[in-house]
Amino acid sequence: MASERQDVDKEFEEWKEKHGKKYKSKEEEAKRKKIWLECRTRVIEHNKKYDSGESTFECGMNHMSDLEQHEVCCGGRRSCQEEKNDS
Repeated sequence: MASERQDVDKEFEEWKEKHGKKYKSKEEEAKRKKIWLECRTRVIEHNKKYDSGESTFECGMNHMSDLEQHEVCCGGRRSCQEEKNDS
């Protein structure tokens, strides 16, 4: 179990490096890692369905895998209000 956790921790670190992710605090990193882990679980579960022929497409992790749904919809901003204020 400890080895699996270390593997996942390493995977998260490699993902952060690949996508240039840096967080302002330990609390922010913990929050983002939790979201990333939830996303990772969804991807793994979906790809099991793909492998068994229950789905027609495969999923993967990307630069948005640490974002909450509303942040993805707003182009990675914390709120859509920020997008309106940037205009």
